[in-house]
Amino acid sequence: NECKLELLKKQVKEKCKKTKTSYKGIQILIDYYINSLKWSETKAYEYALGLFKDGIIVKIKHLNEVKGGLYGAKS
Repeated sequence: NECKLELLKKQVKEKCKKTKTSYKGIQILIDYYINSLKWSETKAYEYALGLFKDGIIVKIKHLNEVKGGLYGAKS
């Protein structure tokens, strides 16, 4: 299981690099899954990797790039 986790970590880092996504940001998300949702490390990394495969990460990044992003949006 340790080998699987190490492989997942490597895959997440590679996806971050390939998509120019902040590894630190993804790590915060993974830590949330582990600490708040009480997921195992393996499950958290599998889920995070799935976000790349589903295109969710790219969509979130796109929203943040749109004129001001989510934080610059006016209500």
